[in-house]
Amino acid sequence: MRSRAIRLLGTSVRAVAIIVATLIVIRAFDARSLPDLHVWHEVRLENEFSVDRDKDVQTLETYLELEEAVFRELDEEVYSGHSSVAGGSASRYNATSVFRSQNHEIDWNRTVELVPDQPRGVALMLHGLTDSPYSMRSTAALFFANGYRILMPRLPGHGTAPAGILHAKWEDWQAVVRLCAEYLRAEADSELPFVVVGYSNGGALAVNYALGTLEDHNIPKPDQLILMSPAIGVTPFAFFASWNRLLSWMPFFSKFAWESVLPEYDPYKYNSFPKSAGNETYELAKRVQKRLNSLKSSDDLASIPPIITFAPVVDSTVRSEATVDHLYGRLNRPQDELVLYDINRLGNLVQFFASDYLALLRRVQGDAARKYRLTVVRNSSADSRQVVAMSEQDSRTTTVPLDTEWPLGIYSLSHVAIPFPASDTWYGDGSSTSGDHFSLGRLNHYGEKNLLSISPAQIMRLRYNPFFDYQARRLSETLQSVAARHQLEQ
Repeated sequence: MRSRAIRLLGTSVRAVAIIVATLIVIRAFDARSLPDLHVWHEVRLENEFSVDRDKDVQTLETYLELEEAVFRELDEEVYSGHSSVAGGSASRYNATSVFRSQNHEIDWNRTVELVPDQPRGVALMLHGLTDSPYSMRSTAALFFANGYRILMPRLPGHGTAPAGILHAKWEDWQAVVRLCAEYLRAEADSELPFVVVGYSNGGALAVNYALGTLEDHNIPKPDQLILMSPAIGVTPFAFFASWNRLLSWMPFFSKFAWESVLPEYDPYKYNSFPKSAGNETYELAKRVQKRLNSLKSSDDLASIPPIITFAPVVDSTVRSEATVDHLYGRLNRPQDELVLYDINRLGNLVQFFASDYLALLRRVQGDAARKYRLTVVRNSSADSRQVVAMSEQDSRTTTVPLDTEWPLGIYSLSHVAIPFPASDTWYGDGSSTSGDHFSLGRLNHYGEKNLLSISPAQIMRLRYNPFFDYQARRLSETLQSVAARHQLEQ
């Protein structure tokens, strides 16, 4: 009887293996229909930082030396010759294009540091996956105005070519976060407050860094975490993203390594996306969740710096419920705040929404055990575009009218919108765009279907935050609280 069960199990395992192998082969053949790969999808920049190879890189100075070498490689391998014009005049890989970041006064694809005359604090700002330090630019300007010294590192694989994140590992990113934190603390007065800001994948890196200070007391400990759309959880299907490696090493199936291959018209963010990058974010999020779940004592909880998070209720890139359940639900402290941007409830668009977009919000608002402060930015009423910030904590509710309203034609925020104001030159509403390029935040062009190589979903995705002024005010208030707490502790 036992041997029969073993044979049956073996038969089932073989059947599952055959099915999985068949599906992988089918997907690999499907991937061959993707657009042709260009040099920026295939180049291997040998000088890019790797924690396994570059163990001697322990300072920001040596990291920046590598970064300089990486950009020299990029010029030689991608921008030289005719390959650089393959994407057309709107390509970031056209050497003369306005979409090439190096053609502007500040190259925001590289590590950027801002130093005021008399710093009142230091901040480490971490961009997201496929992004660049540009995504932190507006937040950095606000911090700089508040007297903060700011470091915005270019994380390995970013700011160069999409092929860069084809080879990057989350451990590479985390190693750079640590050396940047150590640099800031060494360069600045140790009595100055230290804040870490993380957007998307950078949010997961920020939380993972803070959790690491519980295990290694030699790591500079932040006084505050500020998160924007943090990647605390991503779709579980990202686990299978690494399976493409079974076949994608073969030239015939090289496109199988890519989830999408798109025109690279965005100067500060890759449009093409390799499957391995999604898997790295998945592994990072899993690491963060494991560390959060291992917290056992009140001392552990108290040692994690206060957190404020800004996120949309609906997010198609990361799982908002993971932020609620694994981060805020696990910590559940009164010193933390979760700011959620609700959908626009005005009008009849609700009948076209594809999911129960309010399920998460209802669950959080109805949680009687919740200790952290919850703020929802929402319509003042169902028949008004005016917006209020409604905050709940300890059974008390306060509603603050905001001097803003939902712009016409916008039904929700998006994952990529949170860190950018409407006035942003590249991703805003077009009001601040100069004459030499168009705003990527307002690609509202119309014509026949199937003509554009860019999907309508990509064009329609909101790229700026219409409530950024409110967010900026809350950030300034947070910095004031950090200064007050820090002064009491000295």
